[in-house]
Amino acid sequence: MVEGTGLENRQAGNRLGGSNPSPSATGKIMKKDIDEIIIDICNQDPSFTIKNKYIRDIEYKCFDNDISNLSKLFSLASNYKGKEMLIFEDERYTYEDSHELASAFANALINEFKIKKGDRVAIASRNYPEWINSFIAITSIGAIAVPLNSWWTGEELKYGIENCGAKLIIVDNKRYDLISPFSKKLNLKLISIRSNKNQKNNWNNLIDIYKGLKMPNVDIKDDDDAAIFYTSGSTGYPKGVCSSHRAIISTLLQWSVIAGARAIRDEIIPDENIQPSCMITVPLFHVTGSHSQFMLSFLSGRKMVMLYKWDPSNALKIIESEKIISLSGVPTMTLEIMRHPDRKKYDLSSLKDLSGGGAARPSSHVLSLSKEFPDAKPGLGYGLTETNAAGAVISGEEYIKKPGSTGKPSKPLTEIIICDDDNKEVKYGDVGEIYIKSPSNFRCYWNNEKATKEAFYKGWFKSGDLGYLDNDNYLFIVDRAKDIVIRGGENISCLEVEDRINTHPDVLEASVFGIPDERLGEILCCSISLNKNSKINSDDLKKFLKQYLASFKIPERVDIQYDQLPRTASGKIYKLKLREKMISTY
Repeated sequence: MVEGTGLENRQAGNRLGGSNPSPSATGKIMKKDIDEIIIDICNQDPSFTIKNKYIRDIEYKCFDNDISNLSKLFSLASNYKGKEMLIFEDERYTYEDSHELASAFANALINEFKIKKGDRVAIASRNYPEWINSFIAITSIGAIAVPLNSWWTGEELKYGIENCGAKLIIVDNKRYDLISPFSKKLNLKLISIRSNKNQKNNWNNLIDIYKGLKMPNVDIKDDDDAAIFYTSGSTGYPKGVCSSHRAIISTLLQWSVIAGARAIRDEIIPDENIQPSCMITVPLFHVTGSHSQFMLSFLSGRKMVMLYKWDPSNALKIIESEKIISLSGVPTMTLEIMRHPDRKKYDLSSLKDLSGGGAARPSSHVLSLSKEFPDAKPGLGYGLTETNAAGAVISGEEYIKKPGSTGKPSKPLTEIIICDDDNKEVKYGDVGEIYIKSPSNFRCYWNNEKATKEAFYKGWFKSGDLGYLDNDNYLFIVDRAKDIVIRGGENISCLEVEDRINTHPDVLEASVFGIPDERLGEILCCSISLNKNSKINSDDLKKFLKQYLASFKIPERVDIQYDQLPRTASGKIYKLKLREKMISTY
């Protein structure tokens, strides 16, 4: 059957002007046409009815249903009576338990701290059940949840708090110690999670006061602000990405309809006696954890198992004991499970979905995953904090056939085009900046009007990522625009070089980057982690790469180690730290 999403002639109409050329059948896919199935679902299921609506004077395709804000999303808990929602170590909570706790905390916010609609309430904590229940409470009463990076220093936390203007902060022990020194000066009130340091405003004590009360009823509009998530700050100070209720929900519903369409195409009939399940593997202050693992679960009644921290050995035990169906996170996590020496000791047959997001997955790993886990589908998603993780998705046979791709634009709401430096749309196959148009896009960078204006062009978000669309409308990420290494005038894609290095059987993971050079401007370097029994050196690696890459793409300096490469809070390889180490070493 023919595909129905590619544009045969990309120049036939430029969507930046608002016109939408009709799709042309250009390529073939397996079994049924996903896009046609999605159209059928949207036409037949009231949950996915689509209407064109104006948001900030720009017309978007939007869902038109009863789930118009996060309070209504979280109230779906009543549909899953008796079902487990969250497991953390030896603690187990049903959907009813969680909603009761969140309702009590929402009443405490209003009555004890006078929180009202539009107020910012920050969460500065590692992953705990209280994090999730606090987020539910904050957004359900129309306040704006501000998840702060729990890896930040005291100064970084101070910056985030001052930037968002929050006066109430929910903190665990470590963050309490980091924030307390400046809390009085900023007139902050702290609510402690799992701590004896602050008895007056202790989370559990507040719950005891208001236990049994219903969730307050607050009038929340679709486009009211819901949350502020902070960027990594890799290009300067972190920016507060402010998004509406509609933006977040639009992403969740798109993922849901895509999953439903795939199930129809692949003729998968879910067993109603088996509850869907996933692990929360990454910090909730990033959209991978908050959106794809936490909030998405409310659309299916999925059981979530929260890890204290990512540990592949512990993850193997949990997959077996809790019969985990979906394992998602940064792509290296599925790789660590696949290559773990104890993997064969555990029953991992429950796994059906091996998804990744937040970073690229080497093409060589996709086929390995499909071979090692034949009953599970590998998948990948592309999105940003600014798009609430919406962008493109790929899974199963499509991914195996196009392992270097991150998929097609997320139907039915998200559009992606590739543009040059003059905001002009380029042809299929040409590399340019990825522009995204979707109701999932953020409203603004908080208190940064200049950066907000620079991020958009006629309603399209300018991602800063470089990529191209092939003739079948599959997106390929070439690199982050700011991470392209320019060596003596030659542009080098770090992702391309990383992908090739990762094909070496002794390499566990690799990170490629540039460092300043007086003669060439930049030179290419890499850090690699090897199998413990490997004996290869930098010359061996360069000799291997010369079989596949032009000489100017071969890293000049190679840092070899046998431990895992350093990680950021979201689980990505900490390229900045590796670059600093390389500069200081040579």
